[in-house]
Amino acid sequence: MPARTRATAAGLALAAALAACGTAEPAALPAPATPQRGGTITFGLQSPPQSANPRQFTDTATVYIARQLADSLVAQDPATGEIVPWLARSWEVNENATRFTFHLRAGVTFPDGSPLTAEVVKANFDDLLANKAKLNPAITAVISSLKGAAATGADEVSVTFSRPNAPFLQAATGTALSILAPETLRLPFDQRFDKIVGSGPFVLDSLSGDKATLSRRAGYGWAPRGGKQGEAYLDKVVFTAIPESGVRAGSLESGQVQAIGDVPPADAQSLRDGGFQLVTHPNPGLVWGLIPISARAPLDDVRVRRAISLAVDGTEVRDTVLSPDFAPATSVLAATTPGYANLAAKVGFRPEEAARLLDEAGWTAGPDGVRAKGGKKLSLVVGWFRNYSANQRMLELIKARLGAVGVDLQLLEQTGGQLLDGLAKARYDFFWTNGTQADGDILRSSFSSAPPNYYRIDDPALERLLQQQVAIGGKKARDAVLAEIQSHLVDQALFIPVVEQTTVLAVAPSLHGITLGAASELTQLAAVWLS
Repeated sequence: MPARTRATAAGLALAAALAACGTAEPAALPAPATPQRGGTITFGLQSPPQSANPRQFTDTATVYIARQLADSLVAQDPATGEIVPWLARSWEVNENATRFTFHLRAGVTFPDGSPLTAEVVKANFDDLLANKAKLNPAITAVISSLKGAAATGADEVSVTFSRPNAPFLQAATGTALSILAPETLRLPFDQRFDKIVGSGPFVLDSLSGDKATLSRRAGYGWAPRGGKQGEAYLDKVVFTAIPESGVRAGSLESGQVQAIGDVPPADAQSLRDGGFQLVTHPNPGLVWGLIPISARAPLDDVRVRRAISLAVDGTEVRDTVLSPDFAPATSVLAATTPGYANLAAKVGFRPEEAARLLDEAGWTAGPDGVRAKGGKKLSLVVGWFRNYSANQRMLELIKARLGAVGVDLQLLEQTGGQLLDGLAKARYDFFWTNGTQADGDILRSSFSSAPPNYYRIDDPALERLLQQQVAIGGKKARDAVLAEIQSHLVDQALFIPVVEQTTVLAVAPSLHGITLGAASELTQLAAVWLS
């Protein structure tokens, strides 16, 4: 399942990868001129929601459901990455990005008729602080320096941090920091599983087992800029878990469901050929790739890391395992990520150069084709998690390519718990991962040497840059530092980029208006209708 991340900085990409699964405009389905009101749709997902509480879980199902129930202070334009108004009509950020002042939109209410006020927004941030120990690690990282919020007027609230937090505005667009109703905040955190109430276009009727049922909320009328203004067209939305991809596709083809998520590349073309429409969006954030545990020999030699990077062919992985919906990586960040720098000239398949670097590092080919040095074979282990259907095939192809230059890559499939333990105890040479976040700050949360530092990174120059970008409010200046970070990671081969992830939904011809957002998440379904 796709990704979202983190109790500490280095844990961000890991949690994203364990929860998880690139600027093109998100695909929307063509629709007849006149939308129709009414009807129920069923949306098939790979896994059941762990909860409706977006502050406790960030799995795909929870995020998809929570987005229908709750609105955020701001939104992110999926085509440009620009932060745009939503519950906040405007905002100001102080010079060092430690104080964010929001001016709230008038007329917003919760389902019981109570209004959105600055006091309600303040209460949401108070709630985050009060339940900090229970939050998903993805949120803990975002609010680690949160001091608090203050209602400075009936429609004005200021949120302050103890240190600069330039990425906060982007984080505020997500469901994790969406604004919940007072009736939800009054409940103990552990009792909110099926009682999440927000100001969104739908309300939660029930959540049990593998199914969640939502109903249209009367009186909704405050979508973000560019969204449908007014109540949702659909009467009801049902999210249901269908774990097997073949069964999921079959359910769509038979009409039992009207939309499915997590469409594997192997099924995409057959569904297109069958008349179903695919909605795709390249995921922003960290591309799929190998993170070397660079403190472990022989990966403490940058020549070995660089050689392995040059021996991996992202284009071949895309063409052989995935589909044209995907793109070979051209940087550490996907091309749809604000702050992305195009490093295609540095990221590429050059096996002759890889072999030269390994020769230079003293690794010579043995009779079995595997290189060795000092009697030790160049045999390396990658820990990986089956959080995406194509992971095994991608890694098998990478293994074959590395074998051609004399590197023996061993694939060790792990559970989520095993991976956490294995990384903590440095049992692997590589970790296969990606992470979805529509902001370049995912580089800090992935590669910082701050605890727990799963990847054993010791690079003061990199750490200085990672912390510097957090404190820069201006986009141009911050992007320049993010570009420097990406270049450093590639030059030092502290990350080996392979291919960008793409979120793919398949939709029945009778369903119109489904779109994916800036972080490749399902957007609100208010504009979706059945013909």
